[in-house]
Amino acid sequence: MGARIVTFRYCVPVTVAGKGGRPRKWRSDADRVRAYRARQRGDPEPSTLAQAFDDGDELARALERERVLQEQLVSAQSAMCELQASLAAAERELARQLKRMDFLEASQADAAADLAAAQAEVDTLREHNADALSTDQLQGSGVERPANRAARRRAARRRP
Repeated sequence: MGARIVTFRYCVPVTVAGKGGRPRKWRSDADRVRAYRARQRGDPEPSTLAQAFDDGDELARALERERVLQEQLVSAQSAMCELQASLAAAERELARQLKRMDFLEASQADAAADLAAAQAEVDTLREHNADALSTDQLQGSGVERPANRAARRRAARRRP
């Protein structure tokens, strides 16, 4: 198997949005450097991003707004991916149902053709039966034919 790339996602703002990495603590790289130098000298550090946001700093507000928009974008992208997947599934199901409908329509057409052929055969048999009955009535002596086979055999034996 190939190498897997693992990315870490943080809930707080990060250095490069969407790429993971260390959470952003300072408003800028310059503030980060100033804090490092202040710690080296023993001076008070500049305010962190959270403190600056609480103090009403415009840059901190803009960064927070960017973070919120980034989260909305990521959630919208995941929702869009889910919708695309469900759309693809729906399209596959529609294609399957259309194929089944075509098959059923073809089966219905075949059944209709078979029914028409069977109806024509029934009509032919009815005509043939009617002809046979009329011929039998013309040739018959007016004696009614027995209903079952045994009676017909007895009647045939009696005739000369």
